[in-house]
Order: sequence, then structure tokens, then C-alpha cells
Amino acid sequence: MSDGAAETPAWSEAFAAPELARRRRRTYEGKLQRLDLSPAIAGRTLDIACGHGDALRVLSQHGHRGLVGLDTSRHGNDHPQPFAQIVADGTHLPFADLSFERILCLHSLHHFRSFEEISRLLAECRRVLTRGGHLYLLDHMGSFWLRGLFHILQWRCPLYPASARRFGEQLREEHDAIFWWLTEWRQLFDTLHLAGFAVERQTRTAAFLYLRCRVDE
Repeated sequence: MSDGAAETPAWSEAFAAPELARRRRRTYEGKLQRLDLSPAIAGRTLDIACGHGDALRVLSQHGHRGLVGLDTSRHGNDHPQPFAQIVADGTHLPFADLSFERILCLHSLHHFRSFEEISRLLAECRRVLTRGGHLYLLDHMGSFWLRGLFHILQWRCPLYPASARRFGEQLREEHDAIFWWLTEWRQLFDTLHLAGFAVERQTRTAAFLYLRCRVDE
């Protein structure tokens, strides 16, 4: 299953809503800082399942160049973007070996819906990363309270603020994928090791897991 497997038309509509777009723009600055990606770094960067390219725009503002965004469909408008847009599946990357110094996959691992598919993704990442290249991962970290919060946010409550209602729409559409991930996320570490990656840095917050991984020679 591809990285767009959880994206129904209703999910895509909620994702593109102005309320959530504004929230993404506000939060990506801090998230990229936690991944040590805010200072400009030489080399090429690939963002897999990039969505509307919010993270890539932040990187561009910090002076990053050689930015490429990949997703299973083209999002956004036809205005010039500070990154190249590629329509492709993350488990079959249309790039030569050793093409990128960095690969990002942010808020998207759960869309692959199985660790077999994540293994294919990681194998492709390792293939196209340069020697000494890095893989940056960000997704939710499962916990009892987060699962409870996500169940509550799925309620159709008119008293919720607009951003919470929109996020609830997303959760309802990707329910199986996100709750699978919140239960099984710990398997990621073994999957990374088997794919030839070593975790260099790990940061955990109340809701998120941040990983910087290097190609393990």
C-alpha cells in the first residue's frame, strides 16, 4: 500500500482546510528545529509524502536549496514553488542511487499501514541516500492518553474550534491507519535496524517521536 493509501477525498479536503494549513505553518518551524534542520545545510533534500510542501517552504526560508517534494498526487496551486514536485510512490522512488544527502518523512509513516510497506520505504530511502546521508522521521508516539484524545476529537461536536473539527475529520477518515500506528509504532526501531539505519538522535514529546537516522555502513 502506498503512502497515499489513507487519503480519501474527505481526508484531503480536511487537510487542505485553511485552519489546518495555518496550524501546520506555525508548528513546522519548531518541529524542524527539533530535527536539527533549521540551519541551512549543503546538499539535496527529499521530503517523502510532502503534502502541500509546508516543511519544504520552511527549509527554503532558512536557506536550504536542492529541495524535492514527493507525494502520490500533486497538491496546491500552479504558482512557482521553492522545491521540485514529483508525483510518485514512496516505496518506488524514481531517483538514482546516492541522490540525496537528506530524506524527510514527516507525519506520514502511519499512511503506509503496515511495516512491510514501511520496510520497502526504508529500503528505497537507503538506496537513494548518499554515504553518510541522514533520514529524518516524525510521527505520533502511541500512548493511552493520545489514543483517548484522538477518540474524543473524532466526535462531531459543534463546540470544538474549527481546527479541532477539521482534525477530527482527518482522524475519522484515517482511523484504521492512525490507530494501527499508535499501537504498533515501537516496531519502527527494529525495522530501521533491519533496513540498515542507525538512530543517531531521538527526541520524544507528549505526542511526537522525532528521529534522526544515519545510513549504517
